[in-house]
Amino acid sequence: MTATKNINLNINKKSENMNTGKRRGRPRKNQVANFNVAPVDINFDIVKLNNLDIDPRMMETMKSGMLIDDLISHEGGVPCSTNIMCIGDPGVGKTTVLLDLLAGIQNRGRKCLFISGEMGKKQMFKYTQRFPQFGNVQTLFMSDYLEHNTKDVIEGVMNMGWDLILIDSIAEIIEGVRDDNKWDRKQAESWLVDLCIKNNKGENKLDKYTSFLLIQQVTKSGEFVGSNKLKHMTDAMMEMRRESDRNGGGTYINFIKNRNGNVDQKFGYELQNDHIYYGVAVNEDAE
Repeated sequence: MTATKNINLNINKKSENMNTGKRRGRPRKNQVANFNVAPVDINFDIVKLNNLDIDPRMMETMKSGMLIDDLISHEGGVPCSTNIMCIGDPGVGKTTVLLDLLAGIQNRGRKCLFISGEMGKKQMFKYTQRFPQFGNVQTLFMSDYLEHNTKDVIEGVMNMGWDLILIDSIAEIIEGVRDDNKWDRKQAESWLVDLCIKNNKGENKLDKYTSFLLIQQVTKSGEFVGSNKLKHMTDAMMEMRRESDRNGGGTYINFIKNRNGNVDQKFGYELQNDHIYYGVAVNEDAE
């Protein structure tokens, strides 16, 4: 009798747990989960689209005065509060082209910053000798802050307030944040996304609606490296590719995603000595 009584008690306990949803793991096939969702007090801000109140500064566009402006947006240039991701094969000129864009925008009165996570001062000194137009670009070298937490450095410099920030590359920043804070990749990427969005909204010392040019690595097959959260926070995805030799071997820019402009329009460019030529003809049939 005692053994039977114990068995019945155990069965009753299991049954009770199944009904109250207290068992660990997913419910079994015949088990009905009991989800008691408590009401959440949220003040919803639901507005008519015609009544949206947007700061006019957020609607401005930053122009470089180069042909590439018309490729980036319908208005011509980089819109304020915008995130542009640039991907492409190594050596195709991602840093060079985006620095040229940054320098052009800065020369027209905008406050711009280049965060160099890959190249050091010696490399950039040689770079500037080749492309003198980069000489006035304000630059933060991450190699100067190895004794500091990468997270603190990036948050601090962004909080100064900038119109446009170029980061080369976000992979280096994310790795630095992971190492310094013992985070996994997902945590580091979420931190960067939240920080960019915060500055998009003007949450910095100068209330500037910061835009970002973000250089990211690709896989051997040319695919984007990063989470969907990182991908979705970008307003435009800019590819920089090199055609095969049988198609001429030229280089071109193509937007595969662009909320502010056109997509799938190849825009040729060529790096020669100390100059960048835009609008070079490309083979439209090249893959």
